[in-house]
Amino acid sequence: MPNHVVNEIRLHHTEAEKARSVVSGERGVIDFRTLLPLPKNYWPGSVSSQEQAAFPGTHLDAARETWGTKWNAYALSDASFRVDGDDVVLTFETAWAPPRGWVVAVFSTLECDITHYWQDEGSEAVLLEKYTFSDSDPRWRSEEVEHGSPDHRRLFKLQWGVETPAELEAEA
Repeated sequence: MPNHVVNEIRLHHTEAEKARSVVSGERGVIDFRTLLPLPKNYWPGSVSSQEQAAFPGTHLDAARETWGTKWNAYALSDASFRVDGDDVVLTFETAWAPPRGWVVAVFSTLECDITHYWQDEGSEAVLLEKYTFSDSDPRWRSEEVEHGSPDHRRLFKLQWGVETPAELEAEA
């Protein structure tokens, strides 16, 4: 069973329908395969040592290399794609890691600034990554969000249903 990573991504000043065409697919409101399909020559099913030896790779290998995480987005609902003012907000979970490869593809395709908050269930830390678009010099930076801040409380609640580690401990 993986560590689940909760992701909240803000696509700044982008049109909802344009964003939907890039991030949504037949299989879900957020589907990494729409923008970054996995290669057809990688083994798509369960993997044993026989498949590992016979094929150039597996879809798990391709997913980690392409999307930055082992599986497609999950824990999706109608609220996973919503509009907030001039921004489109995406909320979902991934396995083991944030989908940086996919986020960079969205960033490059939509040419919009992105704010990405994420939290791995194995840590109390919430991370903030900012992607700033510029034709001449795109930028990326990452920092840890201050514990107890509104952003930390919001992501903690997305992950655990409560806003603080103390509340989570009290429920146990």
